[in-house]
Amino acid sequence: MAKIYLKRASDFKTTRWSGGQTTELYIYPAGSIYENRDFGFRLSFATVEVDKSKFTSLPGYKRIIMPLTNPIELVNNSKTTRLIPGQSFNFEGSDLIESKGISKDVNLMYTSDFVGQISIIDDNSDNKINLSWEYLYLYNLGGKRIVTIKNQKLTVGLGDCVIINNINRENLEIKIEASENKKKLILFKVKKGD
Repeated sequence: MAKIYLKRASDFKTTRWSGGQTTELYIYPAGSIYENRDFGFRLSFATVEVDKSKFTSLPGYKRIIMPLTNPIELVNNSKTTRLIPGQSFNFEGSDLIESKGISKDVNLMYTSDFVGQISIIDDNSDNKINLSWEYLYLYNLGGKRIVTIKNQKLTVGLGDCVIINNINRENLEIKIEASENKKKLILFKVKKGD
C-alpha cells in the first residue's frame, strides 16, 4: 500500500554552495547524508546566483537538472547545451559541467540502481494523472492547491512537497486542482532500474 505524506516548506534544510543555495527536498534512504555520498537518490531545489559556476563532481551518480526561471547554458568539455525553463537535461555525475546563467532549478541525482525523470505539470486546468512508479514527489511552486491521492486530500502550499512511497507500484490516480496563480508543479519520478 502506498504511503503518502506532506512535507512543508518550513521543514526543508537549505544550505549555501559556491554559486548560491540548495534545498534538499528528499534523500533516500532516510538517514543518508549528501556529503557522505551514501544516498540512492536525492531531489533538490537550487538557486544559481552567479553567472558562472561549476557543478560538484558526483562519480557513480546520474543527474537531471531543469531550470525554472531563466535559460542556462551547460558546458561539458567543449560541448554547450542551452536549456530553457522547463527543459530537463540528463548527464553523468562525473561530467565536468560549467553552468552559465542565473536561474532557479530542480535537480535529481541517483545511482545506477534507479531510473528517474523530472517533468512539469502545467496549471492551466485541473489535472488527473495515473502513475505507478515506486517513488513520486510533487513539488509545489505556486499557491495553495488541493492534491487528492487514494481519497486522501492534501492542502499543499508554496514550497511544499507531496511524497508518495509506492513500493508495490500500485497504479495511483492523482487529482490536482489548479491553483489561483497558475504556477507550476514539479513531478519527480524514481523507480528501481529495470
